[in-house]
Amino acid sequence: MATDYPLEIDGLELDALTEKGKPVETRLKDVKCAISIFNTLAKADEKSAVNRARIDAMFDGSAPYNQGSLATSGQPLKTNLNFGEAQRLLDIALSAYVDLYSSLESLVEVKGTMGERSEMEPMESIVSDELTHLMRAWPEFHSAYLRLCTTFIKHGVSIAYFDTPEDWKFRVGGFSDILIPRQTAASESCIDVSVGRRSYLLHELYAFIKNPEAAAKIGWDVEEVKRVISKNATTKGRNRSSNLENFEILQQEMKNNDIYQGIQNPTVAVLHYWVKEMDGSVSHYMCAEDNPKEFLYKKVSRYENAEQAYVMFTYGVGSNGTYHSIRGLGQRIFAHVQTSNRLRCQQIDGAMLASAVMIQPENQRSLDELQFTYYGAYAVMSPNVKIVEKAIPNLGTAVQPALQDLTQQLQLNTDTVSTYGANQSSPYRNQMQVVSDMDVTTRLSGASLNLFYSSWTRLLREVVRRVVTTKKRDGAIKDFFERCAKRGVPAQFIETLDVNRTKAVRSIGNGSHANRMVALKELQGISGQFDEVGRKNLTRDIVSTRVGHDLANRYIAPDVEKRPTVDIKIAYFENQQLQQGQNVPVIASELHGTHLEVHVPALDQIIQAINEGQADPIQVLPILQAFYQHISDTAQLAAGDPALEGMVGDAKQVLQYAEEAINNTMKAAQKIQRDQAMQQGGDQGAQQAEQDSKVQEHQVKMQIAQEKAELDMAIKQKKHEQEMAIRDAKAALEFRQNS
Repeated sequence: MATDYPLEIDGLELDALTEKGKPVETRLKDVKCAISIFNTLAKADEKSAVNRARIDAMFDGSAPYNQGSLATSGQPLKTNLNFGEAQRLLDIALSAYVDLYSSLESLVEVKGTMGERSEMEPMESIVSDELTHLMRAWPEFHSAYLRLCTTFIKHGVSIAYFDTPEDWKFRVGGFSDILIPRQTAASESCIDVSVGRRSYLLHELYAFIKNPEAAAKIGWDVEEVKRVISKNATTKGRNRSSNLENFEILQQEMKNNDIYQGIQNPTVAVLHYWVKEMDGSVSHYMCAEDNPKEFLYKKVSRYENAEQAYVMFTYGVGSNGTYHSIRGLGQRIFAHVQTSNRLRCQQIDGAMLASAVMIQPENQRSLDELQFTYYGAYAVMSPNVKIVEKAIPNLGTAVQPALQDLTQQLQLNTDTVSTYGANQSSPYRNQMQVVSDMDVTTRLSGASLNLFYSSWTRLLREVVRRVVTTKKRDGAIKDFFERCAKRGVPAQFIETLDVNRTKAVRSIGNGSHANRMVALKELQGISGQFDEVGRKNLTRDIVSTRVGHDLANRYIAPDVEKRPTVDIKIAYFENQQLQQGQNVPVIASELHGTHLEVHVPALDQIIQAINEGQADPIQVLPILQAFYQHISDTAQLAAGDPALEGMVGDAKQVLQYAEEAINNTMKAAQKIQRDQAMQQGGDQGAQQAEQDSKVQEHQVKMQIAQEKAELDMAIKQKKHEQEMAIRDAKAALEFRQNS
């Protein structure tokens, strides 16, 4: 292949500073400069485009020789076949990345910010599960993932990008679809400008301006979009006027699908521009590729950084750390595969020549009259010809060693994928080798795996950010929030996720089914050291590896209990002290939700025992007071966490029952004291006892009322603070979207 050298091109028309030395508002002045940048980048990419086309042709099965050149040189019957070695290597490499995706039950891991760690973990798991369902339910998700992996494996670089600032569904392209300046360092933050090329059907483009007022508010030039649609609304045998007065008719035809009459749907070639501004933000522009007058869409500083607009996937790091120095599998194997195809073609030609009978006519007349007549087991040949004894060289002895060497070199050069299987001839094959025989052993190297997961995490992080922050106009997003709510996860928890901590879940086995089975087998050997949850998770992973995640539900439940925390044991110890009537202080750093889960049922059990006559109220009164005080203090601290709102509400209800029990018990104790005083000291003693009892009762009521008021005040204060924080966050988000 031709060497891919960078071209000497003129500088790109991007501004930086004003005449006064201040940063410009936007570096892309107008649509004229935009088209100039596109033409410059396209010109610089011409030689690379030719190389990519030749690589694609090799993977698509193109023959190693030009058939026209063979015919011209008198070799039309020469064997000219592509034996599919390149496609086989691509399938092997791709299978590893497919396994990274298909072997996982959850694709993404999220982190919450509301609640205690023990309370957030099950909700995080539910959100991760529903996000995975959201993405896999998108019909194009699997095909987009395959295109993403196929492109960067073949050519070294692929790009996942977003059509609009709000849509969470990403699109996939390569350097044939998105152009960037040469010599750009391999990092999204180093790209000053990138230009994406995409064709839109007319109804797709019209959907952006279906509501003209809303479209104009977010950055669309409605009139320019109408002009472009009208100009391109041409089907076979029909021409449309570009007069904007006819747009209402055009709009009605699009609504009725009348515009799609003809063999080919009309499309509009649109250019996307992502421009890095001087403050690091990224502006987004769109314009028609063919004679644009204005930008179709314009939003300055639309993204905080480039990763919110597109994510680059690379097959390696390149020779000098730039995107255009990175080479994919196609570049690495091109020369070897082409040579291998030609050697195999030559070997077939040799075999065909060796099996043919060589006849030599005596003259031209004998050649013209040459005939063969078959009579069953024998044949008669025309006279004046003779069979020539020949010595055909054995090409197999020369070709086979060369082919074996080429195959070995291909295995060494494709270092990101290992295809070495078990030694079939060895009588001492271990279990791992036997397992490897059941599966094509594909193992991604550590470097390739880390490069992929770095980009895959950044892409999923952006998908999650768009899902949790975008207004729920998308039906899939609405369904996602509804499913989470049904499983006990409030919208506030989702909207306050720490998106920056979102991670892609890694697959066991590094892309190999066989390696995953071996790893799980090894984990079984030490599973005795796991807790109950760990053992259940291991069992489910084993079952899922054998039958798949969907069928695994038939054998083991997907939802396992959460791991107990140390606070659970502490709470049980506190219950023992409280049941002795001892006052136990509450520490602010405790997991208050966990403590409420342990204390509240214990208090409720005591109240039920009193109501059912199984406990003496007067004897358990100190216990009631101790539980009341401790739970009230715990609930005050827990009230600051919106995720514990339901738990705090349950605690308040039980505290109310406890208050009634305490008051009733105090009254009963007063009556007993009065009766005893009358028996011992007459009326004066009874009066004194009643007075003391009332003072004590008043003190208890005042204490309970104070604690109740403090609890209500704490709940109201925390709720107010939460509402203010949510309002401020929404206001900040709307400000960023509008600006």
